Parts: sequence; C-alpha cells; structure tokens
Amino acid sequence: MQFLILGWLVLVLTDSSSQLGLVVFLYGVPNLAFVLFGGIIADRIDRRKMLIGTQAAVSAIIFILATLMVTDSIVIWHLYAATLLLGTLQAINMPARMAIVSDLVERDDLMNAVVLNSAVMNSGRILGPALAGGLIELYGIGVALYVNAFCYLISVVSLVVVRHVSAIRPGRKTSILGDLFEGLRFYWKTPAVFTMITIGFAMGFFGMPYVQILPAFAKDVLGAGAGEAGLLITGAGVGSLVGTVILASLGDSPHKNRVLLISIFGFGVSLLVFAWTQWFWATWLTLLFVGMGTSMIPMITTILQLTVPTEFQGRVLSLWYLSAGLMFVGALPMAMVADAVSWPIAITGGAVFYLLIAFWLGLWRPTLRRLKV
Repeated sequence: MQFLILGWLVLVLTDSSSQLGLVVFLYGVPNLAFVLFGGIIADRIDRRKMLIGTQAAVSAIIFILATLMVTDSIVIWHLYAATLLLGTLQAINMPARMAIVSDLVERDDLMNAVVLNSAVMNSGRILGPALAGGLIELYGIGVALYVNAFCYLISVVSLVVVRHVSAIRPGRKTSILGDLFEGLRFYWKTPAVFTMITIGFAMGFFGMPYVQILPAFAKDVLGAGAGEAGLLITGAGVGSLVGTVILASLGDSPHKNRVLLISIFGFGVSLLVFAWTQWFWATWLTLLFVGMGTSMIPMITTILQLTVPTEFQGRVLSLWYLSAGLMFVGALPMAMVADAVSWPIAITGGAVFYLLIAFWLGLWRPTLRRLKV
C-alpha cells in the first residue's frame, strides 16, 4: 500500500513525475547508506526485537503523515523527511527480516520457508495496492494512510508472538568496520555470490524502478486513476505470487541455476514489452509476466542462505538487499528521462542495460550455468 499512497500523494501535491522520482530517491539513499550496517547489526543482536522496534517506528511515521493529511497541513517537505526516515528504518529492518528465516526453520525446509515468505509478501502486493487505490478513490489519501499505519501495527503484534528465536548471539571481537570489510571481501572473492548479487544490482537500478514509477506511468501514458494504478501493481504482484508457487512446486530442485536463469531473462524481456504497451489490460497482462520474472529474488535468497556460512549471512543478505535499495535510487533518473523524452524510452533503456549485464554474468561467464546447490 505504502508506495502507491505516497506516490499518489506526491502527484496530487506537485503533478510532477520528477518530484515522484525525487521522493523515491530520498527513500533509496539511506537504503544504500545504511543497509550494510543493518546486516552487521543483524549478525550481532536479537533479530526479532530489532524487527519489532523498526516496524513500530514505521507505523508511527505513517500515522503522523496521515494526521497531517486529514488536517490539511501536509506539504512536500514532510514527504521528503518521512521518506528519508522510512528508508533508514527499512535499511536496518530488511537484513534481519531475511536472515531470521534461517533462524526459524531447519536447512531442509529453507527453500519452502523462503518461498512461503515471498508468497506472503506478494499476496500483500496483490491486495495492498488495489485496497489503497480503492481507499483513495472512496475516502481520500488520509484514510488510506491510517489503514497503512494500522497494517504495520499488525506486523508488530505478529512478531511479538513469534517464539523460539535465540535472543542472545555470541559476542564479536571485531570492529563494525572490520565486519563490513570482511563481508565485502567475501562477496568479491566468492564467484557465485558475486554473480548473483551483481545481477541483483543491475535488476535493482535498471529494472525494478518500474514499480515505483507505476503511478506516474499509469497517469501519463494510460490516463488512469489511483484505482487503476493500484490494479497494475496488483498485476505484478499476482505474477510474483504465481512465480513463487511454481518455485514451491519444484521443491528442493537440483536445477536451481536453470530456473534462476529463466527468471532472470524472463524479467528483462517482459519489461521491454511492458515499456511499449498503451492499452490498460495489455499493460496489466505484461506486468503479470514481469512479476513472474521476479521469482529470481526468493531463488537467489535461498541459494545464498544455503551456501553462505552462518556468520556471514546478515552481511551478505544486506548486500543482496542493497539491490532492492537501488530501485529507489534508479527511479529518479528513470523519471527524469521520462519527463525529458517519454516513459517507453526510459523503461526500455533500463531494460536493455539490465539484459546486457545479465547476459555477461549469467551466460557469458560460466559460474551460474555450472552452479549446483
């Protein structure tokens, strides 16, 4: 819900795609700046308590924005400040959220646990944007923000009832910077980790910004309203859910690399087609396939958790999440190109750059083709 609501609020206040890109960029900057430290923290302290604290703080920020909206006091700098804070909290939150999965299940169940986690997230992507769009159309942005804040409170309660997670982790004698460089060295020196995470970087910066700019694409290219923009994001969510269901049906497949390569290139090709669709339902169908391509995310997450030693998981997964942070930063240049030229050209350029990097790392180099997990 959050990105559709905030994105639509920016468009209401400014009617500018570049301003939307700037707000998303401000969310992404602290993601890039702090996510590696979030991974270090996730390797040092109780991940469950860390998640409870960050989710509660996010709920409070969204609640304040909602109150400013319903009292007609909100101005654009409030969104700048809020997105900076939200991006910082997300950077601290996500490495722990990914790493805690391996704390809760046995190794043999890890693939299904990651896929289940992804399926739940994608279900939120299906229901959330459609609900947000409907709330905006019927009751206004303020009410939608209050519902969004309440959803974060539900997540806090859910975390409170989780049990059987170790609250005490062994103390580390190294410094924070030492931990950081150790994690970066592991990424650089491990071919499989380097290949998958670098493809993730390309996906995050050149491909995934499409999610953040969908409200502007829907408004400018398709002439759609908030409800229809929500349906488009829902289409991508449905595709992601279908992709994760297919992954779950494969079980602990010995051919994870083949499935991963299909997802990697399926995402890029579908994104190219999406860039040039002009009819709403054709766009929706194309986004379904784009979403299916994002099934590479739970697949890479699973492979990393199966292959990376426990003491490095928080830091390596924070690097992996860094690719997600890049999509917020990549939204700004994509929106600026769209303002200067057009949305089809902006999205096509991103898709082409992504596919070139994916071809180099995924097919030209042998690491991923020969990977066995």
